[in-house]
Amino acid sequence: MTKPSGAAGIVLLLLCSLPLLGQKKVQPKAIRFQGAAQYTQQELLAAAGLKPDAPLPFSEVKARAKQLNDTGLFKEIKFTSDNKTLLFTLTPSSQLFAMHLENVPLVAGKELDAQLHERFPLYRGLLPASGTMLEGIRRAFEEMLAAKGVKATVEAALTSGLGPKKLTAINFTVASPAVQIGRIQLVGISPALQAQAGLLASGQTGNSFDTENTAMGLHHVFEDFYQDLGYAAVQIDVAEADPLIVPGQSSGQAVDIPFTVTIREGGIYRLGSIDLPAGALVARADVEKVLSRYQAGSGRPLDLFLAAVRDAYHASGYLDCSVVPRPSFNEATHIVNYSLGIDPGAQYRLASVRFEGAPDAMAAKLKLAWKIAPGAVFDESYLESFAAQAQKKDKQMAKWMQTVITTNDVKADPATHQVNCIFHFAKAAQSQR
Repeated sequence: MTKPSGAAGIVLLLLCSLPLLGQKKVQPKAIRFQGAAQYTQQELLAAAGLKPDAPLPFSEVKARAKQLNDTGLFKEIKFTSDNKTLLFTLTPSSQLFAMHLENVPLVAGKELDAQLHERFPLYRGLLPASGTMLEGIRRAFEEMLAAKGVKATVEAALTSGLGPKKLTAINFTVASPAVQIGRIQLVGISPALQAQAGLLASGQTGNSFDTENTAMGLHHVFEDFYQDLGYAAVQIDVAEADPLIVPGQSSGQAVDIPFTVTIREGGIYRLGSIDLPAGALVARADVEKVLSRYQAGSGRPLDLFLAAVRDAYHASGYLDCSVVPRPSFNEATHIVNYSLGIDPGAQYRLASVRFEGAPDAMAAKLKLAWKIAPGAVFDESYLESFAAQAQKKDKQMAKWMQTVITTNDVKADPATHQVNCIFHFAKAAQSQR
């Protein structure tokens, strides 16, 4: 794996008061580390391969310092020594990244972290973009998979845009063989739904496996299936099953990850009321207005209502709004009513708007047509109507916009709660005659 372009080289500074004699042996009474309080002295000793009571030639002290440096966890390492103490001064690197497993069939979490920490004493969940720590963990994953019977090639790369929060992380991928969803065992299906649920399961088998998202995806697939049929109280549990199905290593076939989907169906309920919480920051009329714009039958009524609530909050600048439905089941009437838990988050305001790819004359017209002033509450819904409204007021602009493809990019800063909005205009491809 190569270092990211532009990354500064790590410099190792070695300072020692001893004569520079390669075979000079010293036996300090203590070895100490400073500057990296997140690690214990014992962990640093283990990572450096040092033993407090063993006499060391000066060349070996330098080698132990280099061993720490090569992990990639430190920007700089210095050491000094006298007859009493060998002191390492460490400057931790600020460029460490979270670990992300893409299609590695291992369960991320505390147990895996504990296994890695046992093998790599300085592992704390964050990794450098290069170095012996990264390479060691990559090999460890290959060894863990080999223990499961999977002879795999695991690759590691610094990648952006991973997960729902678009993290920059060290991404571990099984490059070969392919890893896919295997047999799905269904438990708890009523006889009337066996055939339909079986078809649904077979449609998922063979899809690519994703360490973090496959179980969640299967949960949503079966939940949607049941809720479409009115089973509002359905409970679904998805778990990986053992063992992995490993083909012959020379076959080139994929590794199959089997799953068990356990379903508690509950009864069929009709949708009753959906209530906003007292003191909601948007009126129900605003939600109904948004809801009226959705095409009839385009989704379940509850899902459409939740989307309309979020859209209404986004139109008032609450871009981080979270909406959670809380069901209340009436067993006598088989009606389910919902109250909504809403966390609006902070209100965002416009910082700037830019029009990239537009000629100067058109960019000036677009700026005049834009109605949200810097510092005003950001209305996300305004983006959908802006281009159409601008064209209605200017025939020249309307003619030009027919020749371009328009996209927009909203950059919301969660630290400042400001939004920078960028419109991109690209010339549309001309059809050949």
